Order: sequence, then structure tokens, then C-alpha cells
Amino acid sequence: MSEHLASFATLGAQALVPIFIGSFQSLRIPAPVRARKRAARRARVKLGDDEDDDILDENEGEMLTLADSVLFPILGSCALLGMWALITYVDRRILDLLLGCYFSFASVLAVQSTFDGVLNFLLRVIGAPGPTYHLRVSSGIKQIAHMPFRRASLIALPFAIGLPAAYIALGRPYLISNVLALCLASAALALLRLDGFPTAVLLLTLLLAYDVFWVFYTPVMVTVAKGIDAPMKLLAPKADKSFAMLGLGDVVIPGLLIALCLRFDLARHARLRPKEDVGPRSSFAKPYFSTAIASYICGLGATIAAMLHSGKAQPALLYLSPACIIGPLLTAAALGEVKECWTWRDEEEEEKDETIEAASEVAILARQEAKAKAAAAAATVDPDETSVSNGAAPDHSAPDSAAQDDSWMDGTGVAGAEGPRTRSKRKGGKRK
Repeated sequence: MSEHLASFATLGAQALVPIFIGSFQSLRIPAPVRARKRAARRARVKLGDDEDDDILDENEGEMLTLADSVLFPILGSCALLGMWALITYVDRRILDLLLGCYFSFASVLAVQSTFDGVLNFLLRVIGAPGPTYHLRVSSGIKQIAHMPFRRASLIALPFAIGLPAAYIALGRPYLISNVLALCLASAALALLRLDGFPTAVLLLTLLLAYDVFWVFYTPVMVTVAKGIDAPMKLLAPKADKSFAMLGLGDVVIPGLLIALCLRFDLARHARLRPKEDVGPRSSFAKPYFSTAIASYICGLGATIAAMLHSGKAQPALLYLSPACIIGPLLTAAALGEVKECWTWRDEEEEEKDETIEAASEVAILARQEAKAKAAAAAATVDPDETSVSNGAAPDHSAPDSAAQDDSWMDGTGVAGAEGPRTRSKRKGGKRK
């Protein structure tokens, strides 16, 4: 038993890596601060360099609601049964080829996203973040696509291509498989967001029942975990040359709640300091996040203890879900913030910027000047009478300055449009 403890400790340490990375990558500027920055942007027309960097770093992501929590066990069961059917009825070589191609493509995106975020952080720490570059595709003054990137993105690109390729070429070694799995889990936590603690509690409770059923009452979960050679689990070698394994679901599902706790800590910090420009790079107290991490470690320890005692595979969420739910709620009770914690929502109503960049101050002033000149000309000269007297057709073309508009703003093809771009209201982030 003791000879396996090092393997389980390694497995637990691996599980914490994507939780930390994904949680911090899921941070975004709190809604009140965003509103204040938008107001300042309207007043100044364009953002300062630091503010632009903060907004650029944000990942919009997918917001999961209560309805999504109900669907998760259903969709998860369908996917699990599908994988079990493939293992049972499809030739193993064909299955390995299909899954290898699928996970290799997904891993390219995950490695790029994860390495990009980590390298950006490290470059900022050493004081060498580098400039921001912009790749744009446009049609006239309308911007079709805009991809900002920094030096870290270029550094991460060879890893994003090379690691998945090496995983296939070298026969799926477990070390590269673990790296790809860590990146997939980190990218999932950065992309997916729970909208509040009620959603988190419901999701973890339902998936606890899901995990218990498929592990204790059917052989499906264990068959899939052992039968698929893909970066969808973390592996740690044991002394007897077998492997201890932990499914990515046992990392991502509790990790969603842990990341929510970190975002609540940031929102709490912003609420206590309403005049500060609080953002993801701010230094702030993390009582809920710290408690959630400690709870996850305790739950994982209980899982390993139960597995060693019984000698059988254990549904990790049976221990992780209660631990990760109870820990933050006890913290809220100790701080007298149970109501605030339970009613807080990650996404408040905000405005959606229909353009990609802030308005150009030069372009706006040029429009206003062109409109003033056009109005003055219309007040002093009748264009139709002038054109007829010269024997030419009336010219109603727009001023030339509109053709030179480089503001990259949508919906501003009419010369002389006043002020910054229009915005439409939306509620929350992207919804699944």
C-alpha cells in the first residue's frame, strides 16, 4: 500500500495544475468595473494601453446555467454509452486511429490556449510582455475578423503543433498524454463558466449520482476508462508497472466550482473597493478559492483512501462533490456572506460591443468635420440648381472622407456619423 502513495500524490499534484491554470484564465473584469471603463471610454473615445491589455486578455467563454446542469448527466450518459459501444463493437485499431485524430486536433487548440496563457504570465513577471500584434481581415471599412496576439502566442505555436504530433508518432507515451490531458482540462475550465453557486451545487450533486451509478452498478465507466488510449485521463505509474488514473471529469467538474469561487473572490474584492479598477491582474484575498482547493485535496484523499481500503475503483465525485460544496458554504457562513454568495451571479447585464475595436478619435472628428462642411454647403448652395445650371446631373455622393475612414467600426458607412459606435444590450456571457 505504501509503495503506491507516491503515485497517488503525483496524480493529485497533476490534478491541481489545470485547476489553478484554468481558474485564473477564467477571470474577467468585474461588471461594475467594466461599466466604469466603458463610461470612461465613451468620454475619451479610445482606451489607454493598460485597459486595452486587460480587455484583450479576457476569454468570453460559455456560461452554464441551471438548465445546462440538468442536461449534463443525460448528455454524459449518452457519450459514455457511445464510447462503450465503440470499444465493444469496433475494431481496436480503427478506434485508436479515430480517437487519436480527434484528440490530436483538439489538443492543438488546448495546448495553444494553455501555453499562451502561462507564457503571457511568465513574460509579464519578468517584465518582457512584448507588444500586441493584430491580424485583421476587412472589406472596405467593415472589419470581418480580428485576431490579436502577443509574443507568447508565437512561442506556444510550435508546442501546440509538435506535442500532439509527437503523441501519435511516438506511440502515445503516457508523459505526453498527461501534458495533453492537462491542457485539455485547463482549456475546458477557462472556456466553461458556471453562472452561480446554485448551478454549481446542482451540477455536482447530479454528477455525483451519475458517477456512482456508472461505477458501482455497471461496468461501463471502468471499461471505458481502461479501454481507451487517449488523453482523457491523468496517469501516474505504480511500482508494479501499472498506472493509477484519474479521469478528466474528476478534475474539470469540481474545477468549475473552484474557478467560480475564484471569480467570486474577485467580485467580492471589487465590491469592497468600488473606486478601484479591479481586474484579473489585481492582488486580492482568496478565502473561497483557498477553501475550495483545500476541500478538493481532502476529497481526493478520501477517494484514494477508499480505493486502497476496498481494492476497487471508486467514483471520485462521490467524495469530491460533497467536499467542494461544503467547504465554500462553510466559508460563506463564517464570513456572514451566505446570502451574497448564494445570490451572486457571475454575469450581470452588460452591453455588447458590436465592433471589435474602440472607435478611432481621429475618425470621429473627421466625420464631425465632414458633416459640418456638408451642412454649411447645403445651407448656402442648392446642389440641384447648381448642377442644372452647369448642364450636369446632381451629385449626391458622400464626402470623400468616408472612404478614408479607418476606424474599423461596423455600421458607420454613412459619412458624418456622430459619436462612437452604437451598442446592443445582452445579458450574461455566451450561453450553451
